[in-house]
Amino acid sequence: MGAAAVVIGTPLLIASLTRADRDQAGSAWEDERQRFAAHLHDSVLQTLALVQRQAHDPAAVARLARRQEHALRAWMAGEADLLSETLGAALRDVVAEVEDEQRITIELSIIGDRPIDPAGEALAAAAREALRNAARHAAGAAVFVFAEIGPRGVEVFVRDEGPGFVFADVPSERRGLRDAVIGRMAAVGGSAAIESAPDEGTEVALRLRRTGAGR
Repeated sequence: MGAAAVVIGTPLLIASLTRADRDQAGSAWEDERQRFAAHLHDSVLQTLALVQRQAHDPAAVARLARRQEHALRAWMAGEADLLSETLGAALRDVVAEVEDEQRITIELSIIGDRPIDPAGEALAAAAREALRNAARHAAGAAVFVFAEIGPRGVEVFVRDEGPGFVFADVPSERRGLRDAVIGRMAAVGGSAAIESAPDEGTEVALRLRRTGAGR
């Protein structure tokens, strides 16, 4: 009798487990579908609406398309949806903000990522100031941002191909780079180095060493 019960019960158990697996897979697929739909609505469709409103401005449309491309690539890679919960997201937000604010195009490359912390927030703010400085003083020149984010630290380079300058010749009362970039990085244990020369462009190197992993 016991053997018969096992023979009868085993197929029923297998069928039950199969249905449970199917239900779980269906639920996971539905969750993913909803997540994708929400992202599509909040990101892609919103960008398309902005494109329609700015269709008369090809440069603005191109900037919006580039911003959406960055966002989609980050989302597809499993990174934060530009909510500044990671340092990479914060840098993308900064680049997008300056592009919209200054009406310029910035080439952005990021390798790696980590959760944002106060030091990372300071670095993103310093990068924003460096980009704004490039937009103001290297108008029309190409601007690039390269970031490498790893377990041992972070390096971010902001470079423009503008006319360049001699940092030592900048009047002391002009505190933009000194306070908002160099001072801000020093305050969180990081560093900022500025390399520039007339007709050779400018590069601002921001560095953090072995920072914490979270807020």
